Amino acid sequence: MEKIQITINSQIRLVLVSLCLISIIFVAIYFNYYRGIDVVYTHLFYVAIIMVGLWFKRYVIHLAMLLGVFHIILDYLSNGYLLPAPILRGCIFLFVAIVMYLLTTRLECTHENLDRILKSVGDGIIVVDLEKRVTMLNKVAEDLTGWTSSDARGKDFNEVFDLAHENPEYYVLNPVEEVIRTDHSYELTNHAVITRRNGTQVYIEDSATPVKDSEGNTTGVVLIFRDVSERKAQNAKIEYLSFHDQLTGLHNRRYYEEARERFDDGSQYPLSIIMGDVNGLKMTNDAFGHLAGDSLLIAASKVLKHCCRSTDVVVRWGGDEFVILLPNTDEEIVKKRMSQMIDAVESCVVDQGILSISFGWATKHSKKEPFTELFKKAESMMYKNKLLTKSEVRQNTIQSIMCTLYEKSGVEKIHAERVCYYCMRIAEEMNMEEKELELLRWTSLLHDIGKVTIKKEILEKKGELTPEEWKVIKKHPETGYHIINTAPEMVGIATAILSHHERWDGKGYPKGLAGEEIPILSRIMAVGASYDTILSERTYKKAKTKSEALQEIQNYAGTQFDPQIVSLFVNQVANTL
Repeated sequence: MEKIQITINSQIRLVLVSLCLISIIFVAIYFNYYRGIDVVYTHLFYVAIIMVGLWFKRYVIHLAMLLGVFHIILDYLSNGYLLPAPILRGCIFLFVAIVMYLLTTRLECTHENLDRILKSVGDGIIVVDLEKRVTMLNKVAEDLTGWTSSDARGKDFNEVFDLAHENPEYYVLNPVEEVIRTDHSYELTNHAVITRRNGTQVYIEDSATPVKDSEGNTTGVVLIFRDVSERKAQNAKIEYLSFHDQLTGLHNRRYYEEARERFDDGSQYPLSIIMGDVNGLKMTNDAFGHLAGDSLLIAASKVLKHCCRSTDVVVRWGGDEFVILLPNTDEEIVKKRMSQMIDAVESCVVDQGILSISFGWATKHSKKEPFTELFKKAESMMYKNKLLTKSEVRQNTIQSIMCTLYEKSGVEKIHAERVCYYCMRIAEEMNMEEKELELLRWTSLLHDIGKVTIKKEILEKKGELTPEEWKVIKKHPETGYHIINTAPEMVGIATAILSHHERWDGKGYPKGLAGEEIPILSRIMAVGASYDTILSERTYKKAKTKSEALQEIQNYAGTQFDPQIVSLFVNQVANTL
């Protein structure tokens, strides 16, 4: 559109210049022939050269040569002979034309350079006159405002540059009006936004400066601005991450310290604190992987956030611990709030594992009470409650893990129950104490718990396993050990699980233990588990008869199995099965 306008203006100028030249030539002829005056049309020729030089500089030298020759011819026709004066005037015409050509070329070059610089600048530039009318926009300003230079030219600045504060409640001073009012440069705050012509908004930084003429008078204002939306978003992200936990989105310890100082000034009393610790997180991580543990923490954070007010500060303290600051909250309210959290946690369902949180709380009524003591009280109560629920949580988590394993492979459930039965019969014949019997019962039921991390495709594979798949299978004793070994009272069970694939001759895994180095519970379990496997049909083998199974067990006595346990099993237990 702008190019079409320029073409039309050029055509109009060409017509006007042509009419002026024709008029000048006729006037020159008139004065020369009818008045006998040649000075006038000489001056008229100067006017023609200047006009063409300003508007069509590339033709000015040709015009000067034409007018010089025309002047000499007219003078010759008038006098009948050539005089030096017309020739000199023709040379002067040519000199004036050359000077005009050089001057206009220089000015045009300067203008083009200036225009090129303005267009290549990475910031938006808008030039405004003293009436606050837009006179120019560069390409960047066009992109940022949505206005083309031709559409914006002559428009009111406020219409093109729709400026506002990012917060609608605040007002932003108009930079152009401030420059016109003060006649000094003005910089805008970094909370400004402009609304594009299409309605979208852009965060900007800008500065406005008065435009001065050669005498120092202000003739307008130049506004320079840039898009800072990306930088604004990046800064907001950095600020968010500096005060928030990346996993849960809750506030972090840094924010907690600031909030604590703010709440502990006396205006927020009574000030309460709740501490929470997620139970069984390690067991969930070991059994299902850290992504499952992360899901548990995310679920916990959502429950806590949901149960809190907007004025409360919920913080992920670190690892599996959370802290909540409750301003203007007395003992009665904090107890109700914690009770709501406990109910919400119990009703929360997660994909893997179980969600359980132990809580503790304390309340502060005056500045005389150190906040550290408040923290210690809540922490102490939390750990007491954790000890009370630890066994129950562990048992529920183990049950959840085993259910997951049984969903992958139904054979594992039957296998665990039969192994437990065989092992308990062996232990009874060995006259084991009640405590050892209980440990054996749990060990035999959970001996394959580490298989929960193995893919179903491997557990249920038909045919022989590849060497890589065998490596995966052989890791399950170690995995089971890490899952179970979460408390001192579980060490015996965990150790027995770790060693249930060791061999009497030292060729087992994972440690290569031999003979009586292998825990007695593991040796018993090796016999019971192998016997059930031989009797059972699997995807990779057919079941054998009882006599065949007993014979195979005897064949491996002293190599794979403890020979005494094999003898006891074959001679005393097998007959009663």
